[in-house]
Amino acid sequence: MRMRKLEILWVIIVMVCLFVGCGSDNEPITNGNDDDNNNEEPTAPQKIETDPNKTFIHPGLLHSAEDFDRMKAKVQAGAEPWFSGWEKLTANNHSASSYTPQPVKKLVRGGGSREEPDPDNYAKAFNDAAAAYQTAIRWKISGDDSYAETAIKILNGWASTCDKLSGNSNIQLAAGLYGYQFANAAEIMRDYEGWETADFAAFKQWLLDLFYPVSSDFLVRHNNTCISHYWANWDLCNIANVMAIGVLTDNAAIYNEAISYLMEGEGNGALDNAIYYVHGDALAQLQESGRDQGHTLLCIGLLGTIAQMAYNQGDDLFGYDDNKILKAAEYVAKYNYANLNVPFEPYDNCDNVNHTVISDGGIGGKRPVWELLYNHYTKKKDISFPYLEMAAKVHRPEGGGGDYGPNSGGYDQLGFGTLLFTIE
Repeated sequence: MRMRKLEILWVIIVMVCLFVGCGSDNEPITNGNDDDNNNEEPTAPQKIETDPNKTFIHPGLLHSAEDFDRMKAKVQAGAEPWFSGWEKLTANNHSASSYTPQPVKKLVRGGGSREEPDPDNYAKAFNDAAAAYQTAIRWKISGDDSYAETAIKILNGWASTCDKLSGNSNIQLAAGLYGYQFANAAEIMRDYEGWETADFAAFKQWLLDLFYPVSSDFLVRHNNTCISHYWANWDLCNIANVMAIGVLTDNAAIYNEAISYLMEGEGNGALDNAIYYVHGDALAQLQESGRDQGHTLLCIGLLGTIAQMAYNQGDDLFGYDDNKILKAAEYVAKYNYANLNVPFEPYDNCDNVNHTVISDGGIGGKRPVWELLYNHYTKKKDISFPYLEMAAKVHRPEGGGGDYGPNSGGYDQLGFGTLLFTIE
């Protein structure tokens, strides 16, 4: 009789676990592709809904007011690792109050081409965008207005000087990358009393007139190519730009354009295309994994940037489809920094580009993109993934533009995540 009661109790326990779940929050993430789940119909991920009446929180792109309070307190206390991150920032010459901007009338990326005979000058934009962001951060943390004045000088200089974006199709990369970066610097500076209302309005209009149309048109038309012609990073940087401009200008329609594309877009920047295959061991493969690791790392950085900006506006892209971005980050970190094999699903696009193995080109490259993801998933969500943590430690303390070489790849992400994103 006693054995019969124990059997009944065990059945009850199993049924409870099946319906409400048992175990800790730190169990490995699963994805519906495991062998044990082969007989289950996969469920469609819950889409993030757009709100035509959405209002915005400021500051609210990469950083919130709470974030700045934390950074300031930790740096003033000399606490680690924040203070090491602060020293990394202050050692960068782009963060100096003496920085001199170099705005240009015509911003060219893809010059020396049929479309634009003049040479490239986009290095001026990525240097100045990095400087505007870095001096803005120094002002927020130190309270020294000399850094604010430098940031405003950079932003006003570009808005009053540059009146054209030009080049071949590469100008769409310029619009996406430098647009989201300039917007992030401006979002930090929006509450600086020394930034004249008219100048701030002119800066926002500059982004709306020059940068937003290029990115929006690219996401709609893709230069009239077949839909998977462009690599994921092209879509992602333009999504980041559209989203950032939407927040900065309090424009719900523009912001929703970015969210809608991430959820339902047809190009390779839509989340289910950028992270196009989830393996059974909670690793997710990126669309560019078979191309090279430099661009794959760029995609990780852009995905983190987009998710962070949306999160600060109340939209959780980090958690989308059972933490899909986390699985992609773990996949990339495992291959690049643990030097371990990862599974690979063959990839083909509409141009008959065929990838059958993961690329080792640029493996182990350094980009300051990991602290943002590590702190969100490990500290906020209490999910521990070993290779993501390894990647964060490899890069700690993270630098930013100017710390990773002089070329554009060293400036594609704003960086300084150890200072900016570390939480308790």
